[in-house]
Amino acid sequence: MRRAVKILPLLILLPLLLSGCKGRSLQDVELTSVRLVSIVPQGLTGVSAVLEVGVRNPSAAFNLTDLEGMAKFHGEEVVSLSAEPLSVPARSEDLYQVPLEGRLASGFGVLRLIRLLGQGAEMDDVTFDLRGRVALRSGIGKNFEMLDVPLSSLLEAVQTDRNNDEDNPE
Repeated sequence: MRRAVKILPLLILLPLLLSGCKGRSLQDVELTSVRLVSIVPQGLTGVSAVLEVGVRNPSAAFNLTDLEGMAKFHGEEVVSLSAEPLSVPARSEDLYQVPLEGRLASGFGVLRLIRLLGQGAEMDDVTFDLRGRVALRSGIGKNFEMLDVPLSSLLEAVQTDRNNDEDNPE
């Protein structure tokens, strides 16, 4: 009985102490940079590219799978994209080379794409639909979908993260 009396306060205090510890969640993951490394045409309608993505992950390891997207110009589908799965280790900050495969949408030729881009297109003229799955190593995960995201918003988010890093060095 005395032993139970000594352990009882510890059992009460332990959850309180643990709740005070700040845990990191996947929402704390930051995209620090994005850079197009290479782009190679594949015939008349295909393209292969490598995207370098900087990721700061203060939380658990996770995998990005089933990554696909659609680039649209003024709402018209231009290029469908798919990416290789990406594994991000826990508590890391690194640059990742992400291979992309793309295919021009039917009825949208290379010459038309070059003409559109050559006419002084704005960044907000290009939007993306993105889909994929984020999963922890245990397999627990969630599908995500982002529709009609302007290219300027994607670039702005990366630039904002980069500026915050410069203002608040750790």
